[in-house]
Amino acid sequence: MSKHINSASRLINILERAALHADNMQALEAWAELLGVKERHPHRRVVAIGELLCAMHKEPEYAMTGLATSDFSKSLYESAFSHIEHALSPMLFQHKWDQVKQHLTPDVLTALAFCTEILPDEEIQLSIDELSSIRAKVEELRATLTDTRMPPRLRTLIQHHIQLIEHALAVYPIIGAKALREAAHIALGEMIEVKDKIAPEKDSIAVLALGSVWKSVNRATDIALRTEKLVQLGQRAWDSISGIF
Repeated sequence: MSKHINSASRLINILERAALHADNMQALEAWAELLGVKERHPHRRVVAIGELLCAMHKEPEYAMTGLATSDFSKSLYESAFSHIEHALSPMLFQHKWDQVKQHLTPDVLTALAFCTEILPDEEIQLSIDELSSIRAKVEELRATLTDTRMPPRLRTLIQHHIQLIEHALAVYPIIGAKALREAAHIALGEMIEVKDKIAPEKDSIAVLALGSVWKSVNRATDIALRTEKLVQLGQRAWDSISGIF
C-alpha cells in the first residue's frame, strides 16, 4: 500500500489489479469488472466505462504536473506515463485484454510506485464505513420517490442528486474526494436555483432525507480534504441553503 494518497497512488491501486487480469477477456468487459460498472444496457455500459476511463486519463496529467516541480529527471517517469496513457485508450475496448496489459509491465508499475512516494499527500482516505454510510443514505433518499404526492420538480431534483452522488462514489477511487466535492457544488447550485419551488416541501421526509445525505457527503469530503478544522465548508454550505428555506 502507498504511503501517500495522490494521483499516482490511485492509479497504481487500479493498474496493479489490471496487470493481473486474465488476458483472454475483451478489454471492455475487463474494465467493467475492474471499475465496478454494473450497467447492462450495451450502449450505456460503453458510455459508463468510457466516462470512468476519461477520469483516469486526467490523473496521469495531474501526477506529471506535480512531478515536474520535483528534482527528479523527467526521463525517469515519462515513458511509464506514456504506456499508461496507451493502456487507458478506449480504442482498445474491442481488443483482448492482453493488448492493454502489454503496457502495464513491471517496470511501468515500479516507476509509478516511486511516483506515489515522490508526490505529497493530497487527502485522507475515506473509510469503507464512511462510504457505506453515504450509500445507505442514498437508498433512504431513493425510497422517498415512492411518494406519489411528491411535486414533479422535487422528484426530478432528487433523482438527479441521486445520480450525482452515485457517479461521485463510482469515480471516487479514481480521482479522490474532489469527485464528491464537485457533485456537492453542482447540487448546491441547483438547490439555490429551485429554492422557491421546493420551499413549501422543506419539512417533508424527502427534503429532510436530501439534506441528510448531502450533510453526510459534505462531512466526509471536508474530512478527506482536511477542511474540517477550517470552516467545515461543505456542511456550512448546506446549512446556509437550509436557512434560505
